Amino acid sequence: MRFQAHASILGLALAAAAVASEPVKLDNAFDPQAVSFVKQTGTSAVSGKASIKLADGTVRNCAGFNIELLPVAAYSKERIVKTYGNDQQGQILMEQNPPKFTPDAPEYHDMLIKGACDVRGEFTFSNVPAGDYFVIALIIWDDAFSATPRKMGGGAMKRIQVLPEARVEVSM
Repeated sequence: MRFQAHASILGLALAAAAVASEPVKLDNAFDPQAVSFVKQTGTSAVSGKASIKLADGTVRNCAGFNIELLPVAAYSKERIVKTYGNDQQGQILMEQNPPKFTPDAPEYHDMLIKGACDVRGEFTFSNVPAGDYFVIALIIWDDAFSATPRKMGGGAMKRIQVLPEARVEVSM
């Protein structure tokens, strides 16, 4: 019963995102002060592996794709929940029509730590400041076989906590 309720809520969130042709309105405003710690030099490291499971069951790792450490705050948490259906862990595929947001604060896209996965689908961030983060793997490419341009793949997310002088291992 609990799984059924969770699946129903997730299904409703994804259905809402799939029919959303207009940006989803956010209740929270972006507060740069709430995430300013992300621009400091930290003493921790975050490393791991990321992949997504496509609709046909194929698993694609993040080799050569971008990965981000997005600090948790009210604005980012609201965006994550409206995209993934929760704020702990999940994925969304491009065919599920991930939502766009309003307001889409430009500073939001700068107040994070950016990186990329290596050829083995692994990533490492050094000098990470302590705090709570969403690890976001963006595994998105152009469909070379489509007559009309379209994006394939999707995104994976996992929430983590980074303590001072910690080594955090992530698998998503």
